[in-house]
Amino acid sequence: MKLQFSDTEISAIDILQNVILRLNTGNISQKKSRERLIEEHQKLKYFYDKNNYIVHNTRSQPNLSLNLQHRVSIANLQIDHEFPEKFLLCRVIIKFMKISALLALVEDPEGNVERLALYNWTRLPENNEEQMASRPIDQSFLPVGTKLVIKNLSYKVAADRNTIINSNNPEDIIIIDHNNDKLFGDLIWSSDLLDKKEIKVKTVDEFRRHGNDYFASKDYSAAIDEYSGGIELNPQNVTLLANRAEAYLRLFQFHNALNDIEVVLKYEPSHLKAAFRKGKALCGLKRYEEAIITLQDLHQSIKSSTNDSISSIKQSIEQLLKQAEILASENKNGQYDYISILDECCERAKIRKDSKGNDEWVHEVGARLDHADFLCEEDIEIRLVEGKGRGWVAKRDIPENALLMVSKAFSIVYNHEVLGYSTKNNIQNDLNSEELIYRITQKLMEEPYHCQEVYKLYNSLNLDKIDMNPANVDIIGGIVSYNSFSLDGVIVENSNLSGEGLWIMPSYFNHSCVDDNVTQYFLGDLMFIRSLRPILQGEELLLNYRRGAHNYENRSMFLKSVGIDCQCRVCKLDKSETPETAHKRAQLLNTVEKLLELVADEPEPDPSLIKKLEKTIFELHNLRKEHPELEFDTLEPSRILSIAYRKNGNLRKAISILEEVYNSYKNVYLGIIDWIVLDIVLYCVILEQMEEARKWVDILLERSAVPLLGKFKDEDKWKKEALYLTEKTVPFMDLAIKILYNNKNTKKNSEK
Repeated sequence: MKLQFSDTEISAIDILQNVILRLNTGNISQKKSRERLIEEHQKLKYFYDKNNYIVHNTRSQPNLSLNLQHRVSIANLQIDHEFPEKFLLCRVIIKFMKISALLALVEDPEGNVERLALYNWTRLPENNEEQMASRPIDQSFLPVGTKLVIKNLSYKVAADRNTIINSNNPEDIIIIDHNNDKLFGDLIWSSDLLDKKEIKVKTVDEFRRHGNDYFASKDYSAAIDEYSGGIELNPQNVTLLANRAEAYLRLFQFHNALNDIEVVLKYEPSHLKAAFRKGKALCGLKRYEEAIITLQDLHQSIKSSTNDSISSIKQSIEQLLKQAEILASENKNGQYDYISILDECCERAKIRKDSKGNDEWVHEVGARLDHADFLCEEDIEIRLVEGKGRGWVAKRDIPENALLMVSKAFSIVYNHEVLGYSTKNNIQNDLNSEELIYRITQKLMEEPYHCQEVYKLYNSLNLDKIDMNPANVDIIGGIVSYNSFSLDGVIVENSNLSGEGLWIMPSYFNHSCVDDNVTQYFLGDLMFIRSLRPILQGEELLLNYRRGAHNYENRSMFLKSVGIDCQCRVCKLDKSETPETAHKRAQLLNTVEKLLELVADEPEPDPSLIKKLEKTIFELHNLRKEHPELEFDTLEPSRILSIAYRKNGNLRKAISILEEVYNSYKNVYLGIIDWIVLDIVLYCVILEQMEEARKWVDILLERSAVPLLGKFKDEDKWKKEALYLTEKTVPFMDLAIKILYNNKNTKKNSEK
């Protein structure tokens, strides 16, 4: 099956191949040793395709004629370059395995080693005769020692962030006949000169030391491999088990970490580091009360010790215990210190340039925060909703601004983390979705116990009919297509945290374009959900998935892409309009678009064009005079109309237009409404109507801060925190507030 994105498609088997490569290779962008590459390749034996295929005939050319000056070595390959006039001479050093491509390791005469991926060499048999002729990809296919000439190769960074040689055409591969090798027969291969001593078997201690070296370089996957090699030799080695547990913790594989820790504590109950790591793992598994008990017992056991090494771990235990208690309170009571979380997010969100000029996190895990989920189980529950499937429904009356849910992303991708980052939104969205599928598939393969909670999003009513294979990419792709959330334009202290993620509990909210009664707020990988208005018992809770998609064309494209048949008021109105009305609307919108081009960039727009624009906007409104609050196509034109009046010196008219727009749409949570309020603030300041400006700043503050903070009884404290929040997350609004409250040259700056 192929997964279709807006501009691209990719097969499920290609995604699976990339995930398997990630699972089995350390995500470290540096040249690896021959030994490490072999170790990583050998792990593919657990995943490779053992089916029979029709295989492209291999070919050799006994009288091969090549210009040796065109030979390129692996060391001289350049990433993202193709080599149409060059060829690579190499030989196979470890057998091919099939996943999507045929994968092997090759070396060149200089002794450089690299991964090789051959595409388009196999196909499924189509009849009985071909079935008889088919065979698996085993050691008989281009066996170890086979010398190859590869033409038209390309050198890429694969999805696992490691390099690989790609060849897409079997005709570009020539096998060198070693019995008749006149061209390369005298060529000396450097690896043949190595001392052919018997390969030394690693000891347990060598596995430990190599694992520690990889851990120190933050290659935790490689560290786990080394520790696992030692554990195979000595399954009761508590040092290796404890070290592997810590490596699992660094990769957020909390279930695997806990399994190792339990074995350590079975053999050595007093192992302090293991007990401490058990507290970490339990927190990661959201078993906060168990974590608290574990850490309290550990703290009590070393409380009276005066040993310096114990004192060091005692402080760490106390810090983790405090964090576990905070997590437990968040999870049980929904009590969050929003300002502290904001500060944590600002610190974690810092980005710097790496040696190649790419963005990278300063903090190791970036804007992924250490906080708990919360669900107000007394207020809401998942029920079957007629015509929709599952959805959140109010169990009792819910007041406005109530915190209903806080959810930590199951998996999240930020734009700059994606290989091939693009400034074009549609391309970046596709890259984000593809990367999110990779990460979710990898997480399920690493810890399959997550499968049930994820696959329930696909079809919770028929889990027994779902293939619970953690590598079910088709299902995971469907879940990402229909349940992921986009983070568009999320800014935290000058860091752009746009991206895409999967949040489990919020995925059960159904969509409404205008009748939404809950809202979301993103802070790092946390999503906060609050009620927008009072909600009655039995009422469905609805969330607007795309607040920016307010015109019909954008909304309909989005809804179609996620398979939603929205029945909100505006969608029903759009569908019920007569062909005549739709035609008239299209004509008026075309006129508006032409007028905006004439008016928007002029320093002093023609008054007659302004009047014509105003008249056309009025006619558009008149098409929906019975539902004026549902006429979204005039929002941006009305704002530009107000700007045109402002440019011509009529500020009061500009404010009047914007106030009318705000009063019509104040209960619709669209980003453009915030810009309209900001315009009103600045125009009031220019007119020196300071009290009026402050009134509108308070409105802007409330719209920006309430979705996270809610409302406090202590208005002064709320305003102080709201101002701090906007300073960190809403730069354009922070500018307006500083202009209004702090700048003596208020009028002059506002006019600018």
